[in-house]
Amino acid sequence: MSFARDVFTPEALSMLQTIARLGSFATAARDMGLVPSALSYRVRQMEDTLDVLLFDRSSRQARN
Repeated sequence: MSFARDVFTPEALSMLQTIARLGSFATAARDMGLVPSALSYRVRQMEDTLDVLLFDRSSRQARN
């Protein structure tokens, strides 16, 4: 399925892994050299494309 390949690029998977490992968008963004809003935007784009919530943002920690 090319759709999944378009969304789950190696860069995108690395980004998701970094967020999950570090537990916060802000910490992951710093680790990746991004501002938190840019990282959040990228994840939101993936979520919108897949129509699924990848991380629970209801608390200060990113939960998958």
